Parts: sequence; C-alpha cells; structure tokens
Amino acid sequence: MHFSPKPLRALAALVPLLLPALAHSQPAPEDDAVVVSASRTEQRIRDAIPHTTVITAREIRDSQAIDLPALLRREAGFEFAQNGGVGTISGVFMRGGRSAHTLFLIDGVRIEDASSGQTAIQHILLDEVERVEIVRGNVSSLYGSGAIGGVVQVFTRRGRGKPAPSAEFTLGARGTARLRAGYGGQLGDTRFNLTVSQFDTRGYSAINPRQAPAANPEADGYSNTSAAASITQRISARHEAGVSFYTARGRADYDSAFSTVNAVHKSAQDLDTLSGYWEARLVDAWRSRLTLAQGSDYRTDTLNGNLASRSNTRNRQLIWDNRFAVATGHEVSVGIESLKQHLVNSGLARPTYHRDASTLRLGYLGSVGAHSLQFNARSESYSDFGAANTHFAGYGYALSEDWKLIASTSTAFRAPTFVDLFGFGGNIALKPERASTRELGLQWAAGEHRLRMAIFRTEYQDAITFSASMVRNVRRAGVDGYEASYSGVLAGFDLRASLTLQDAVDQEPNAAVLPAVRRARAYGSLAAYRTWGDWRMGAELLSSGRRPDTDIVSGARVVNDGYNAANLTARYRIDKHLYAALKLENAFDERYQLIPGYDTPRRGAFISVGWQP
Repeated sequence: MHFSPKPLRALAALVPLLLPALAHSQPAPEDDAVVVSASRTEQRIRDAIPHTTVITAREIRDSQAIDLPALLRREAGFEFAQNGGVGTISGVFMRGGRSAHTLFLIDGVRIEDASSGQTAIQHILLDEVERVEIVRGNVSSLYGSGAIGGVVQVFTRRGRGKPAPSAEFTLGARGTARLRAGYGGQLGDTRFNLTVSQFDTRGYSAINPRQAPAANPEADGYSNTSAAASITQRISARHEAGVSFYTARGRADYDSAFSTVNAVHKSAQDLDTLSGYWEARLVDAWRSRLTLAQGSDYRTDTLNGNLASRSNTRNRQLIWDNRFAVATGHEVSVGIESLKQHLVNSGLARPTYHRDASTLRLGYLGSVGAHSLQFNARSESYSDFGAANTHFAGYGYALSEDWKLIASTSTAFRAPTFVDLFGFGGNIALKPERASTRELGLQWAAGEHRLRMAIFRTEYQDAITFSASMVRNVRRAGVDGYEASYSGVLAGFDLRASLTLQDAVDQEPNAAVLPAVRRARAYGSLAAYRTWGDWRMGAELLSSGRRPDTDIVSGARVVNDGYNAANLTARYRIDKHLYAALKLENAFDERYQLIPGYDTPRRGAFISVGWQP
C-alpha cells in the first residue's frame, strides 16, 4: 500500500503552529485542566499519553456554535460531512476512518445506532453541554467496539455554586429561533442542574436542484427539543451517588435525489441516556465505582405521511470500575462491563436482534522521574462472533519541564452491525474489523500554552465495505497522518488552532486501492478571541482541501472542491448578569459542499440575549 505524504513536507506545514513557542508572551498560570477520557481516570491534560483535547464551557460559549458537528469541525483529526443544514445526517471521519470508527459517549453512556454503528450527533445541540473531550486513535482497549479513530465524550452541565437560573434567547437567519433555560447549583452536599431548550429553523433546500432535479425544492426545516438533568449526593467522606439524564427530540425535513419534486420526507429521531452511579472509597488505596446506564436511539422516517422505515436501538450497560493506588505515582485499574444491545429495524428480516458482550479490562498508569507509561488491555466476549482482545501501550519521556516525547502502539476493532450482517447485501460470514496504530508525538506545554504534534499510521485488517451489492471484508485499508493542535494565550488573544495532513485509502474487493471518499488530504482551523472592556470579539477560519467523493445521482467518482469559510462573533456584557451576542456565520458567503449535491448554509446573522449567574 502506498501513502504519499512525506514527513518533511508535513513538518514544514506544521511550522506555523510552532510560532507560539517562539513568541515572547507573558507566561500564564499552569494548565491544570483535568480530563478523564484518555485513561478512564482523572489526569491533567498535559499528562495524557493519547492525543487528547478538551473544549471547555468558555470555548463553547465563544464559538456560539449551535450543535456538536459545528463545534467539532475545528478539531485536529476530525472531519464531517452533512446532508444539508442543522439536524441533517452527519458522517464523521476521525483520523481518516469511517463514521462507524468513532465512538460517541454522553456522560459515559454509548448512544450509537446498532443498525449503522453511527451516532446521530446532528441532534446533540450544545445548550445542555458543559465540555467535550476528544481522544484520538485506537482506544478500544478502554471503550470497546468502534473506538478505532477515537472517542468523543460529551459532558452535560453540572450544578456548581449558589443555585441560580440562566437563560438565553436567539433569533437569526432562515427563520431560526432558540430558547434555553436552566437552573442549578449546590446546596450542602447536593449538586443539581436542569437545562431545557427548544430550537427551530425554517432551513433551506438542502439539495442543489441543478445537480439533482428530482429533489423537492422546498426548504427543509428542523426542530429540536432537548433537556438534561443531574443530581449528585455526597453521602459521606467515602461515598457518593448520582443520577443523570439526557434527551433530544429531533424532527427534520430532508430531500432525496431519487424521489419526486413533490415528495415530502420527514424523520423523527429521539436520543436518550439515563445513568446512575455509586462511588465508594472503602480504603484509602481503593476507589470503586458502579454504573448502571441505558442509551437509546429511536428513528422513524416517513414519505408523504406514510411509514418508510423504523430503527430502534437500546444499549444497556453495567460497569464496575476499580482503581488501586499501588504506590505514589502508580495506579492499577480493573474494570468489568456488561453490554446488552437490542435492535428493532423495519428493513431487516427478523423483528428483533440482540447482542450481548462481557468485558474484562485492565490498566496501568504511572510515572517515574521523566518517564510515564500507560498500558490498557481489554478482553471481550460477544454472543454472536466470539472473543475480541485489544491493547494500548504508551510511553512518554519529558525532554524538559515543557517538552515531552510520546510514543504508542495500539489495536482496536469494530463488530459488524446488524445491517452489515442481515441488511441489504448482508453477509453473515463477516469478521470483525480490526485496526492497529503506531504513533509518535511531541508536546509543548508551558503555562496555558499546549501544542501537540503527532505522526501516526493506522492499518485495517478485514475492513468492512459495501461493494458489488454485498457487504464484504477487504484485505486492507489504512491511513498515514500528521496532525497538530494548539491552544493558548498569545499577545492577549485566546487562540485555538489545528492542522491535519493525511492519506487515507480503501482497498476494494477487486484489489484496487483508491483514496477514501470524503477525506481531504489537508484541512485545518484557526480561532482567535479577545476581550476589550465589556466586549468579547472572535473570528474563526475553517479550511479544507479537495476531497474525493461520488456524484449524487450517478454514483460516479468525482472530486469535491476545497473551501475556506469564516465565522465572526461578538459578545457584549450589559451588566454583571445580562449579555448580548452576535454571530455572523459563513461571513464571506463561501459557496461549498461537504457532500456533492448538498449545499451548505449561506451567510447568516444570529443575535442572542442571555442571563447567566
């Protein structure tokens, strides 16, 4: 297999991201941001061995993004394609992988569709979201099937401080209206939060009629009703319990290139998570956490008011995590998990499908002087295809107080979905898709500056693909990549930047090796925000190169042009609690398509007024 990007060319392209390290900026306080997704235990982000970034509540507020896809598209290693505007189907390509290669969690709960292996992130709006953690690369040894390209974990809002209300109202282009209200805080040993929101937009006609004349030219609207609630009770110095809930109800109009101009397609999709936990520190060196959770994804599609398809997934999880401090700076973890997956899909032969998985997970996290080490191993037993074993081994060496060299090797897998096995062209002889990754990284972390660069190579064995009217395992596919992410403060500006260079290829069953569709060889972003008095101003640039794809009607391979899109934001503090905000989306009215035939939103202005504690 041939991969074309050259290391010298990649490193040369990364030079602009090194400039903050050379600038004479005022040092900021030590970066003590804590993440949990990189090792399933709390650690400072600068200590994480997998390439991990966190999007904080302030960064979410600065971006004024509406939904999760719009927020994530700024991140290194993350690409997405969407069939239109807000609420339309989104495909995710993390580190050049396919949509089913990225695992999404909401407060630790799987919320994937068992039909496709994907998560309907287009319905996850940001009103209920407090922060997002992104872990890149193979982490199946931590999270199981699907975590080949990485894991994105969404954390909903939690109550802090004196109980207080918050609210925000938005009006804008394309008949958009949004209302969020919340109340949360802490009373003694009890923390709680409740947030509800409503979003509506008239939208626009997603399919370009010049490219697909049979599509309905009317605007495609979208509405979303979401809510999140949590309560945590500190029972004693050694015991804590909590419950969290999340729900999103998305209702979308959409177009089809193979229908008629009068056809009316609608989808109703409901995402729900519910989890409860009990955490105990029975002795000083042993911390135990028991979690019971359920995630569901119910989708119904109609054509002209009649049922077209239905797919309902329910994932139930029981997780028992145990962490043992065996010595200063050394921790061993043991986890036992049970997953029960249930699917009802109108397009499959049987009325229901079930899958059970039992898991034993082991981990080690430690450091000695300049050396740090992370090791994870996971053994799973599936009811329908047997065992799956994965591992992660990572090493970090501190070259100095600020610079660290990082290396890792890992394996991952993805179980065939029920549609892969029993749907159109299904193949009950499919093997699980497996992947292995080798990665070398360099990190600079000083004060609030954090720069992470990584060179990686992922190879897939028994990759699952659809070809010649059948789902098949192909011998090999893969991606070579170079990525960098930077966040920090420079000359008074809060900066966030990313760059990804990659060469992703798929091998077809006839042994032809072709560039993977919808993956650009180069893409990146730059966001800058600054406070002047009561004003908070920002600008965001999103850039992507050309991408191979297929024609919306004929299916022939085409090349989709690259793009450069910009968003501008402003926020004005009226008083201690009241503020107003303005966003100019696609400020220079860039005309581009993420999928051939599907237009992206034109320039639009949105104004918000809000109240915060």
